[in-house]
Amino acid sequence: MKRVSVWKIAVVCALCAATARGDKLLFIGGQPDPTQGDDSFVFDHLEELGHDVTYLAANESTTADGEDVDAIILSSTFGSGDARGKFQDLAVPILQWEEALVRWDHGNPDGNFRMSEFSRNGQGRETTVIKILESAVGHPLTAGLDAGVHEIFDDFNRTPQQFGELAPGLILIAEIDPDFAEDGTVYVNHDGEEVDSALVLTAIDAGGELGPAGEGHIAPARRVNFPVEDVGFGSLNETGIALFDCSLEWVLGRNCLGGGVEGDFDNSGQRDPADLDLLAAAMASGDPAFDLNGDGAVNLADRVHWVVDLTNTYIGDSNFDGQFNSSDFVAVFGTAKYETGQPATWGEGDWNGDGLFNSADFVAAFGGGGYEGGERAGGLMVVPEPSSIALFTIGLLAFAARRRR
Repeated sequence: MKRVSVWKIAVVCALCAATARGDKLLFIGGQPDPTQGDDSFVFDHLEELGHDVTYLAANESTTADGEDVDAIILSSTFGSGDARGKFQDLAVPILQWEEALVRWDHGNPDGNFRMSEFSRNGQGRETTVIKILESAVGHPLTAGLDAGVHEIFDDFNRTPQQFGELAPGLILIAEIDPDFAEDGTVYVNHDGEEVDSALVLTAIDAGGELGPAGEGHIAPARRVNFPVEDVGFGSLNETGIALFDCSLEWVLGRNCLGGGVEGDFDNSGQRDPADLDLLAAAMASGDPAFDLNGDGAVNLADRVHWVVDLTNTYIGDSNFDGQFNSSDFVAVFGTAKYETGQPATWGEGDWNGDGLFNSADFVAAFGGGGYEGGERAGGLMVVPEPSSIALFTIGLLAFAARRRR
Protein backbone atom coordinates (compact mmCIF):
# COMPACT_ATOMS: atom_id res chain seq x y z
CA MET A 1 0.00 0.00 0.00
CA LYS A 2 1.26 3.46 -0.88
CA ARG A 3 2.12 5.73 2.04
CA VAL A 4 1.30 9.21 0.82
CA SER A 5 3.11 12.20 2.27
CA VAL A 6 0.79 14.43 4.26
CA TRP A 7 2.83 17.36 2.94
CA LYS A 8 2.16 16.33 -0.66
CA ILE A 9 -1.57 16.00 -0.04
CA ALA A 10 -1.56 19.30 1.84
CA VAL A 11 -0.06 21.00 -1.22
CA VAL A 12 -2.79 19.55 -3.46
CA CYS A 13 -5.52 20.61 -1.03
CA ALA A 14 -4.01 24.08 -0.79
CA LEU A 15 -4.02 24.38 -4.59
CA CYS A 16 -7.69 23.33 -4.66
CA ALA A 17 -8.56 25.91 -2.02
CA ALA A 18 -6.63 28.58 -3.88
CA THR A 19 -8.49 27.94 -7.14
CA ALA A 20 -11.98 27.76 -5.60
CA ARG A 21 -13.94 30.73 -6.91
CA GLY A 22 -17.19 30.76 -4.97
CA ASP A 23 -18.96 28.61 -7.54
CA LYS A 24 -22.72 28.20 -7.35
CA LEU A 25 -23.44 24.56 -6.46
CA LEU A 26 -26.70 22.62 -6.23
CA PHE A 27 -26.40 19.77 -3.69
CA ILE A 28 -29.14 17.11 -3.96
CA GLY A 29 -29.79 14.78 -1.01
CA GLY A 30 -32.49 12.82 0.73
CA GLN A 31 -33.95 15.43 3.11
CA PRO A 32 -34.92 19.12 2.97
CA ASP A 33 -31.73 19.89 4.93
CA PRO A 34 -28.33 18.11 4.90
CA THR A 35 -29.10 15.90 7.90
CA GLN A 36 -29.04 12.41 6.35
CA GLY A 37 -25.93 10.23 6.18
CA ASP A 38 -22.78 12.30 5.81
CA ASP A 39 -24.40 15.06 3.76
CA SER A 40 -23.73 17.56 6.55
CA PHE A 41 -19.98 16.89 6.30
CA VAL A 42 -20.08 17.37 2.53
CA PHE A 43 -22.13 20.55 2.81
CA ASP A 44 -19.80 22.07 5.41
CA HIS A 45 -16.72 21.16 3.37
CA LEU A 46 -18.12 22.77 0.22
CA GLU A 47 -18.87 25.96 2.13
CA GLU A 48 -15.40 25.92 3.70
CA LEU A 49 -13.99 25.87 0.17
CA GLY A 50 -15.86 29.12 -0.45
CA HIS A 51 -18.68 27.84 -2.64
CA ASP A 52 -22.29 29.07 -2.65
CA VAL A 53 -24.21 25.86 -1.88
CA THR A 54 -27.95 25.25 -2.15
CA TYR A 55 -29.22 21.97 -0.69
CA LEU A 56 -32.48 20.39 -1.90
CA ALA A 57 -34.26 17.10 -1.31
CA ALA A 58 -34.26 15.03 -4.50
CA ASN A 59 -38.02 14.48 -4.41
CA GLU A 60 -38.57 18.24 -4.31
CA SER A 61 -35.99 19.16 -6.96
CA THR A 62 -36.70 19.90 -10.62
CA THR A 63 -34.63 20.07 -13.77
CA ALA A 64 -34.93 23.86 -13.66
CA ASP A 65 -33.13 23.92 -10.30
CA GLY A 66 -29.98 22.71 -12.03
CA GLU A 67 -30.04 25.02 -15.03
CA ASP A 68 -28.46 28.10 -13.45
CA VAL A 69 -25.63 26.60 -11.39
CA ASP A 70 -21.96 25.90 -12.01
CA ALA A 71 -22.18 22.26 -10.91
CA ILE A 72 -24.56 19.73 -9.37
CA ILE A 73 -23.61 17.44 -6.46
CA LEU A 74 -25.70 14.27 -6.16
CA SER A 75 -25.48 12.37 -2.88
CA SER A 76 -26.67 8.76 -2.49
CA THR A 77 -28.94 9.57 0.45
CA PHE A 78 -32.02 9.78 -1.80
CA GLY A 79 -33.83 7.03 -3.69
CA SER A 80 -32.51 7.05 -7.25
CA GLY A 81 -36.02 7.38 -8.65
CA ASP A 82 -36.33 10.79 -7.00
CA ALA A 83 -33.57 12.19 -9.25
CA ARG A 84 -33.70 9.92 -12.30
CA GLY A 85 -34.61 11.79 -15.46
CA LYS A 86 -34.03 15.27 -14.03
CA PHE A 87 -30.39 16.19 -14.63
CA GLN A 88 -28.82 13.75 -17.12
CA ASP A 89 -29.39 15.99 -20.17
CA LEU A 90 -28.27 19.27 -18.61
CA ALA A 91 -25.06 20.86 -19.92
CA VAL A 92 -24.01 21.27 -16.29
CA PRO A 93 -21.14 19.30 -14.72
CA ILE A 94 -22.08 16.72 -12.08
CA LEU A 95 -20.14 15.13 -9.20
CA GLN A 96 -22.14 12.23 -7.79
CA TRP A 97 -22.10 8.94 -5.85
CA GLU A 98 -25.55 7.42 -6.44
CA GLU A 99 -24.64 4.08 -8.03
CA ALA A 100 -28.07 3.36 -9.53
CA LEU A 101 -27.85 6.46 -11.76
CA VAL A 102 -24.67 5.49 -13.64
CA ARG A 103 -25.87 2.34 -15.43
CA TRP A 104 -27.98 1.70 -18.49
CA ASP A 105 -29.36 -1.75 -17.59
CA HIS A 106 -31.77 -0.64 -14.88
CA GLY A 107 -34.84 1.50 -14.39
CA ASN A 108 -35.21 4.14 -17.08
CA PRO A 109 -31.87 4.19 -18.98
CA ASP A 110 -32.75 7.50 -20.63
CA GLY A 111 -32.91 9.05 -17.16
CA ASN A 112 -29.50 7.71 -16.12
CA PHE A 113 -25.96 8.79 -16.97
CA ARG A 114 -25.18 5.71 -19.14
CA MET A 115 -21.58 5.34 -17.95
CA SER A 116 -21.53 1.55 -17.40
CA GLU A 117 -23.75 -1.42 -18.10
CA PHE A 118 -23.97 -2.52 -14.47
CA SER A 119 -23.38 -0.97 -11.07
CA ARG A 120 -23.91 -1.90 -7.43
CA ASN A 121 -23.45 -0.49 -3.97
CA GLY A 122 -20.53 -1.66 -1.87
CA GLN A 123 -22.42 -3.73 0.69
CA GLY A 124 -20.23 -6.65 1.75
CA ARG A 125 -17.18 -5.14 0.05
CA GLU A 126 -16.26 -2.53 2.63
CA THR A 127 -12.74 -1.18 2.25
CA THR A 128 -10.34 1.52 3.34
CA VAL A 129 -8.42 1.58 0.05
CA ILE A 130 -8.72 2.05 -3.69
CA LYS A 131 -6.25 1.24 -6.46
CA ILE A 132 -5.18 4.02 -8.84
CA LEU A 133 -4.79 2.58 -12.35
CA GLU A 134 -1.54 2.89 -14.30
CA SER A 135 -3.43 4.45 -17.21
CA ALA A 136 -4.75 7.24 -14.97
CA VAL A 137 -1.42 8.52 -13.62
CA GLY A 138 -1.05 12.23 -14.31
CA HIS A 139 -4.77 12.88 -14.70
CA PRO A 140 -6.03 15.62 -12.36
CA LEU A 141 -8.61 13.22 -10.91
CA THR A 142 -5.80 11.19 -9.29
CA ALA A 143 -4.83 14.18 -7.11
CA GLY A 144 -1.23 13.47 -8.06
CA LEU A 145 -1.23 9.93 -6.64
CA ASP A 146 0.99 7.22 -8.10
CA ALA A 147 -0.41 3.98 -9.51
CA GLY A 148 -1.21 1.41 -6.84
CA VAL A 149 -3.20 0.95 -3.65
CA HIS A 150 -3.93 4.01 -1.52
CA GLU A 151 -5.80 4.32 1.76
CA ILE A 152 -8.56 6.93 1.49
CA PHE A 153 -10.73 6.09 4.55
CA ASP A 154 -9.89 5.97 8.24
CA ASP A 155 -12.49 3.21 8.71
CA PHE A 156 -14.02 0.53 6.49
CA ASN A 157 -16.61 2.03 4.14
CA ARG A 158 -18.65 1.10 1.10
CA THR A 159 -17.97 2.45 -2.38
CA PRO A 160 -20.34 2.43 -5.40
CA GLN A 161 -18.93 0.17 -8.12
CA GLN A 162 -19.23 -0.14 -11.91
CA PHE A 163 -18.62 -3.19 -14.09
CA GLY A 164 -19.74 -4.92 -17.28
CA GLU A 165 -19.60 -3.02 -20.58
CA LEU A 166 -18.30 0.51 -20.13
CA ALA A 167 -19.19 3.67 -21.99
CA PRO A 168 -16.61 4.22 -24.79
CA GLY A 169 -15.75 7.65 -23.39
CA LEU A 170 -15.39 6.54 -19.77
CA ILE A 171 -12.24 7.78 -18.01
CA LEU A 172 -10.97 5.08 -15.63
CA ILE A 173 -9.22 6.36 -12.51
CA ALA A 174 -9.45 3.75 -9.72
CA GLU A 175 -10.81 0.31 -8.91
CA ILE A 176 -11.31 -2.10 -6.03
CA ASP A 177 -10.62 -5.84 -6.25
CA PRO A 178 -11.88 -8.75 -4.11
CA ASP A 179 -8.67 -8.82 -2.03
CA PHE A 180 -9.84 -5.59 -0.42
CA ALA A 181 -13.32 -6.85 0.51
CA GLU A 182 -13.84 -7.18 4.22
CA ASP A 183 -15.47 -10.61 4.06
CA GLY A 184 -14.00 -12.00 0.82
CA THR A 185 -17.43 -12.31 -0.83
CA VAL A 186 -17.36 -13.37 -4.49
CA TYR A 187 -19.59 -11.31 -6.80
CA VAL A 188 -21.05 -12.11 -10.19
CA ASN A 189 -22.56 -9.88 -12.84
CA HIS A 190 -26.04 -10.19 -14.31
CA ASP A 191 -24.84 -12.98 -16.65
CA GLY A 192 -23.55 -15.05 -13.74
CA GLU A 193 -19.88 -14.38 -14.53
CA GLU A 194 -17.54 -13.78 -11.61
CA VAL A 195 -16.39 -10.18 -11.26
CA ASP A 196 -12.68 -9.84 -10.43
CA SER A 197 -12.61 -6.10 -9.97
CA ALA A 198 -14.90 -3.11 -10.11
CA LEU A 199 -14.34 0.53 -10.93
CA VAL A 200 -14.92 2.97 -8.09
CA LEU A 201 -13.69 6.32 -9.46
CA THR A 202 -14.63 7.13 -13.04
CA ALA A 203 -15.50 10.14 -15.15
CA ILE A 204 -16.53 11.26 -18.58
CA ASP A 205 -15.72 14.51 -20.35
CA ALA A 206 -18.15 16.76 -22.16
CA GLY A 207 -18.68 15.27 -25.61
CA GLY A 208 -17.60 11.80 -24.50
CA GLU A 209 -19.55 8.85 -25.88
CA LEU A 210 -21.92 7.24 -23.40
CA GLY A 211 -23.19 3.68 -23.57
CA PRO A 212 -24.15 1.41 -25.06
CA ALA A 213 -21.52 1.96 -27.76
CA GLY A 214 -22.79 3.13 -31.11
CA GLU A 215 -26.21 4.36 -29.96
CA GLY A 216 -25.23 8.03 -30.20
CA HIS A 217 -25.55 9.05 -26.56
CA ILE A 218 -23.15 11.92 -25.77
CA ALA A 219 -22.28 13.46 -22.40
CA PRO A 220 -23.48 17.09 -22.34
CA ALA A 221 -20.98 18.03 -19.60
CA ARG A 222 -18.41 16.50 -17.30
CA ARG A 223 -19.48 13.76 -14.88
CA VAL A 224 -17.54 12.14 -12.01
CA ASN A 225 -18.56 9.09 -9.98
CA PHE A 226 -16.87 9.39 -6.58
CA PRO A 227 -16.14 6.44 -4.20
CA VAL A 228 -18.33 7.20 -1.19
CA GLU A 229 -21.89 6.24 -0.24
CA ASP A 230 -24.46 7.62 2.23
CA VAL A 231 -21.96 7.37 5.07
CA GLY A 232 -18.27 7.65 4.24
CA PHE A 233 -17.36 11.25 3.54
CA GLY A 234 -16.79 11.87 7.24
CA SER A 235 -14.23 9.04 7.27
CA LEU A 236 -12.16 10.30 4.34
CA ASN A 237 -8.55 10.94 5.29
CA GLU A 238 -6.33 13.63 3.73
CA THR A 239 -5.87 11.53 0.59
CA GLY A 240 -9.60 10.97 0.20
CA ILE A 241 -10.38 14.66 0.68
CA ALA A 242 -7.76 15.58 -1.92
CA LEU A 243 -9.40 13.19 -4.39
CA PHE A 244 -12.79 14.77 -3.69
CA ASP A 245 -11.50 18.32 -4.07
CA CYS A 246 -9.72 17.46 -7.30
CA SER A 247 -12.90 15.81 -8.61
CA LEU A 248 -14.87 18.97 -7.93
CA GLU A 249 -12.20 21.15 -9.52
CA TRP A 250 -12.15 18.93 -12.61
CA VAL A 251 -15.91 19.01 -13.20
CA LEU A 252 -15.71 22.79 -12.83
CA GLY A 253 -13.11 22.90 -15.61
CA ARG A 254 -10.03 23.46 -13.46
CA ASN A 255 -6.90 21.45 -12.66
CA CYS A 256 -6.12 20.90 -8.98
CA LEU A 257 -2.52 19.96 -9.74
CA GLY A 258 -1.26 23.45 -10.39
CA GLY A 259 -3.55 25.65 -12.43
CA GLY A 260 -3.76 23.79 -15.70
CA VAL A 261 -1.54 22.97 -18.67
CA GLU A 262 -0.85 25.63 -21.30
CA GLY A 263 -2.55 24.68 -24.55
CA ASP A 264 -4.87 22.18 -22.82
CA PHE A 265 -8.01 23.80 -24.18
CA ASP A 266 -10.38 20.97 -23.20
CA ASN A 267 -9.01 20.76 -19.64
CA SER A 268 -8.18 17.07 -19.96
CA GLY A 269 -5.00 17.53 -17.93
CA GLN A 270 -2.62 17.30 -20.88
CA ARG A 271 -2.08 18.51 -24.44
CA ASP A 272 -3.43 16.18 -27.10
CA PRO A 273 -4.74 16.34 -30.70
CA ALA A 274 -8.22 17.28 -29.47
CA ASP A 275 -6.72 20.59 -28.36
CA LEU A 276 -5.32 21.17 -31.85
CA ASP A 277 -8.78 20.66 -33.33
CA LEU A 278 -10.19 23.24 -30.91
CA LEU A 279 -7.38 25.59 -31.92
CA ALA A 280 -8.28 25.09 -35.59
CA ALA A 281 -11.86 26.12 -34.85
CA ALA A 282 -10.57 29.17 -32.97
CA MET A 283 -8.40 30.13 -35.96
CA ALA A 284 -11.61 30.36 -37.98
CA SER A 285 -13.54 32.28 -35.33
CA GLY A 286 -10.69 34.45 -34.05
CA ASP A 287 -11.32 33.57 -30.40
CA PRO A 288 -8.62 35.56 -28.50
CA ALA A 289 -8.51 32.93 -25.73
CA PHE A 290 -6.46 30.80 -28.15
CA ASP A 291 -3.80 33.45 -28.83
CA LEU A 292 -0.91 31.43 -27.39
CA ASN A 293 1.97 33.64 -28.53
CA GLY A 294 0.32 36.93 -27.52
CA ASP A 295 0.59 38.64 -30.91
CA GLY A 296 -3.09 39.64 -30.98
CA ALA A 297 -4.06 37.10 -33.64
CA VAL A 298 -5.09 33.44 -33.68
CA ASN A 299 -3.39 31.82 -36.65
CA LEU A 300 -0.80 29.31 -37.83
CA ALA A 301 1.84 30.89 -35.59
CA ASP A 302 -0.16 29.79 -32.54
CA ARG A 303 -0.42 26.30 -33.98
CA VAL A 304 3.35 26.14 -34.50
CA HIS A 305 3.87 27.41 -30.95
CA TRP A 306 1.58 24.66 -29.58
CA VAL A 307 3.20 21.90 -31.64
CA VAL A 308 6.87 22.90 -31.54
CA ASP A 309 7.46 25.09 -28.49
CA LEU A 310 5.00 23.56 -26.02
CA THR A 311 4.63 19.93 -27.12
CA ASN A 312 8.09 19.42 -28.64
CA THR A 313 6.97 17.63 -31.78
CA TYR A 314 6.48 18.49 -35.46
CA ILE A 315 3.83 19.87 -37.75
CA GLY A 316 2.83 16.66 -39.53
CA ASP A 317 2.98 14.35 -36.50
CA SER A 318 -0.53 13.04 -37.11
CA ASN A 319 -0.27 9.98 -34.87
CA PHE A 320 1.16 12.12 -32.06
CA ASP A 321 4.19 9.97 -31.29
CA GLY A 322 6.72 12.82 -31.24
CA GLN A 323 8.06 12.13 -34.73
CA PHE A 324 7.25 13.13 -38.32
CA ASN A 325 7.73 10.16 -40.60
CA SER A 326 6.05 7.82 -43.06
CA SER A 327 3.75 6.37 -40.40
CA ASP A 328 1.99 9.73 -40.29
CA PHE A 329 1.26 9.48 -44.01
CA VAL A 330 -0.24 6.02 -43.51
CA ALA A 331 -2.51 7.46 -40.83
CA VAL A 332 -3.78 10.44 -42.83
CA PHE A 333 -4.18 8.85 -46.24
CA GLY A 334 -6.16 6.05 -44.63
CA THR A 335 -8.94 8.56 -44.00
CA ALA A 336 -9.31 9.27 -47.75
CA LYS A 337 -9.93 12.99 -47.20
CA TYR A 338 -7.01 14.39 -49.20
CA GLU A 339 -8.19 17.14 -51.58
CA THR A 340 -11.85 16.14 -51.12
CA GLY A 341 -12.93 19.32 -49.36
CA GLN A 342 -14.31 17.29 -46.46
CA PRO A 343 -13.64 18.61 -42.94
CA ALA A 344 -10.52 17.06 -41.43
CA THR A 345 -8.92 16.92 -38.00
CA TRP A 346 -5.24 16.98 -37.03
CA GLY A 347 -5.21 13.18 -37.08
CA GLU A 348 -6.77 13.23 -40.55
CA GLY A 349 -4.20 15.56 -42.11
CA ASP A 350 -5.25 19.09 -41.17
CA TRP A 351 -1.81 20.20 -40.04
CA ASN A 352 -2.11 23.91 -40.89
CA GLY A 353 -5.44 24.38 -39.08
CA ASP A 354 -7.68 25.41 -41.98
CA GLY A 355 -10.01 22.45 -41.38
CA LEU A 356 -9.07 20.61 -44.59
CA PHE A 357 -6.46 18.08 -45.74
CA ASN A 358 -4.76 19.27 -48.91
CA SER A 359 -1.40 20.27 -50.39
CA ALA A 360 -1.17 23.30 -48.09
CA ASP A 361 -0.73 20.93 -45.16
CA PHE A 362 2.36 19.38 -46.74
CA VAL A 363 3.80 22.85 -47.31
CA ALA A 364 3.35 23.60 -43.60
CA ALA A 365 4.75 20.25 -42.50
CA PHE A 366 7.87 20.10 -44.69
CA GLY A 367 8.51 23.80 -44.14
CA GLY A 368 9.11 22.99 -40.49
CA GLY A 369 11.70 20.32 -41.23
CA GLY A 370 12.26 17.21 -39.16
CA TYR A 371 10.94 14.58 -41.57
CA GLU A 372 12.40 11.19 -40.60
CA GLY A 373 14.63 12.98 -38.08
CA GLY A 374 13.31 11.16 -35.03
CA GLU A 375 12.09 12.80 -31.83
CA ARG A 376 13.20 16.23 -30.74
CA ALA A 377 15.53 16.30 -27.74
CA GLY A 378 13.46 15.61 -24.64
CA GLY A 379 10.71 13.80 -26.53
CA LEU A 380 6.99 14.52 -26.69
CA MET A 381 5.82 16.85 -23.89
CA VAL A 382 2.10 16.68 -23.19
CA VAL A 383 2.48 18.36 -19.79
CA PRO A 384 4.97 21.11 -18.91
CA GLU A 385 8.30 20.53 -17.24
CA PRO A 386 8.25 21.32 -13.51
CA SER A 387 8.21 25.04 -12.77
CA SER A 388 10.55 26.60 -10.27
CA ILE A 389 7.68 26.75 -7.76
CA ALA A 390 6.94 23.07 -8.28
CA LEU A 391 10.62 22.18 -7.92
CA PHE A 392 10.81 24.20 -4.72
CA THR A 393 7.75 22.36 -3.39
CA ILE A 394 9.25 18.99 -4.29
CA GLY A 395 12.45 19.96 -2.54
CA LEU A 396 10.50 21.04 0.52
CA LEU A 397 8.67 17.72 0.60
CA ALA A 398 11.91 15.79 0.29
CA PHE A 399 13.45 17.82 3.11
CA ALA A 400 10.39 17.18 5.30
CA ALA A 401 10.60 13.46 4.56
CA ARG A 402 14.25 13.36 5.63
CA ARG A 403 13.42 15.22 8.83
CA ARG A 404 10.78 12.60 9.76
CA ARG A 405 13.20 9.67 9.44
